[in-house]
Amino acid sequence: MATEAATQPRIRPEWIDFLVAQLIALAGAFAFAALIGAVIVIAYGEDPLFVYRTVWAFGTSRPQDFAIVLENATPLIYSGLAVAVAFKAGLFNIGVEGQYIVGMAAAAAAAITLSGLPTVLLLPLVIVAAMTGALLWAAVPAVLKVKTGAHEVVTTIMMNGIAVSLVAWLILHPLRSDVQTTDLRTTDFPDEALVPNLATSLGIEDVIPDSIAHLTWLFPISLVVCFAVWFMMFRTRLGYEVRAVGSSPGSAEAGGVSIGGTQIKIFLISGALAGLVGLNHILGDTGYLGSNYETGLGFSGIAVAFLGRNHPAGIPLAAILFGMLLRGQDGLAILTELPIEILIILQGILILSVVVAYELVSSALARRRQAQLGQVAS
Repeated sequence: MATEAATQPRIRPEWIDFLVAQLIALAGAFAFAALIGAVIVIAYGEDPLFVYRTVWAFGTSRPQDFAIVLENATPLIYSGLAVAVAFKAGLFNIGVEGQYIVGMAAAAAAAITLSGLPTVLLLPLVIVAAMTGALLWAAVPAVLKVKTGAHEVVTTIMMNGIAVSLVAWLILHPLRSDVQTTDLRTTDFPDEALVPNLATSLGIEDVIPDSIAHLTWLFPISLVVCFAVWFMMFRTRLGYEVRAVGSSPGSAEAGGVSIGGTQIKIFLISGALAGLVGLNHILGDTGYLGSNYETGLGFSGIAVAFLGRNHPAGIPLAAILFGMLLRGQDGLAILTELPIEILIILQGILILSVVVAYELVSSALARRRQAQLGQVAS
């Protein structure tokens, strides 16, 4: 009996196989994307190795360069998390773009109307106002989804357009600055409402000048938020219900989970996270909300979430990669004749490669697992 047990094949722990599969898929996707990208770069008459070295050098050569990479990554982390938590419940929140725009307007209104409060009160209130404004904006498509069955993709896209017009009206009328300026904008926020620069707080502003890199405490806070999202998704009842609804709504409902209630809760959480997306721009860089505010971060968050496999651990890494590509655009514009859109193409190729590679490796892993279990059973 002991001899028979000793000769049976041993099955490695499932988490080891999963980790190995993830690493193989990631390495294969990067290699394939780099190869296809090299073909495209060569077609433009440039050296792909020089292009890749330039992107890497412009993001890592100096501490201030990497600080700019992290600055670019900060809003993308929040945006990716907002998309990912909704996707875990089977919802596609295309409205992060509009939600963070409304969140910036709510933060601006709080910073202006509550000026005079100390930093310890004003800054948290401004952040809460941004999250609340975005949450309320996300509540509309969430309720429509549950109560009427309206698809969240359609409603959130429509809400994005309304958000742009609403914020334009707010900047033009109730929030418009009384001071004559060259552009349409709000009054400058009080210093108590601004997020401190990370380099200045750590006493390394000589190494990373705050005039070059607007890296604030919102970056380390984003990592804390990633951990909080992971804890919620994998260590709480709500997270279990969200994942159950996302994977099998019928089974979740049979198990006593309220599908509608869970979808509304997670959509509101997604909206609250979206409210953090634009804060580094207005509270760490400009110090006001202008008509030329940063756009496109909500849609970039979709790509970041997909590349990070909708996991709180993968999203920061994907955001930093995107931040490096954004920083690399400056180098390519200076040292090559490539159009800056080449990096957008490379991003798309990388995302497609990662999605396909993970599906192929996951299928191979499932077949291998079944074969191992079959050998043990026999």
